[in-house]
This record gives sequence, structure tokens and C-alpha cells, in this order.
Amino acid sequence: MTERTRLDFGGLWDGLSYIILGLLAMAVFIFYGGSVNTGGVIASIAFVGIGVAAVLAPKISPLFTGLNRYWIGLFWALCGVVILGLGLLSSTRWASGVILGVLFAVYGVLTTFNR
Repeated sequence: MTERTRLDFGGLWDGLSYIILGLLAMAVFIFYGGSVNTGGVIASIAFVGIGVAAVLAPKISPLFTGLNRYWIGLFWALCGVVILGLGLLSSTRWASGVILGVLFAVYGVLTTFNR
């Protein structure tokens, strides 16, 4: 068996998993609770956008298929910081945005350190 030595960004199944997860999260943020969690909906739209980018990026440029773990980790950490900020600024129920942002940032750091 061969072992994967580098992380690949993109592909049909990666993109579809991001899109499906983003749509499910959006449904939870819209239908759960008394009011719509705007920060969560914006984060879900961003997550669906990441899925669309993951599907289309390898078709646009082959440079996106060979990104190293540092760039991918930095991307996820920045997504976590943005989601954290949106959760704090746009919602009265800020705990969900903080938790989601911190989880994305931790995932980015762990990706950078190859864990």
C-alpha cells in the first residue's frame, strides 16, 4: 500500500462533504431556537463556499492540489478567527460562534503541526 505524504486540497467528495455539512449547520442555526442565529448562518454560508471552492479549485489551477500543510492550517485558523469574530459581533447567543471559531482555529493549528 502507498502512504499519502502530502495533503490534497479539493476534489469532488471533499467539496460535497463541506457543502452538506454547511447546509446541515445552516438548517440548525435557522430552525433551532426562537430566533435566527445570524452569525451561524453567515459561518454556514462561508462553509458552503469553502466546499464549492474545494470542488472548483483543482479544475481552475493545478497549484491548488499541492498546497502544503502550513497553508491549509493557516487557512483553517483564519476561518476560525473570522467565525469567532462574527459570532461575537452578530449574535446575542455568542457561545455557539465562539465554540465553532475556536474549534476551527484548533483544527488549523493541528493541521499545521501535522497532527
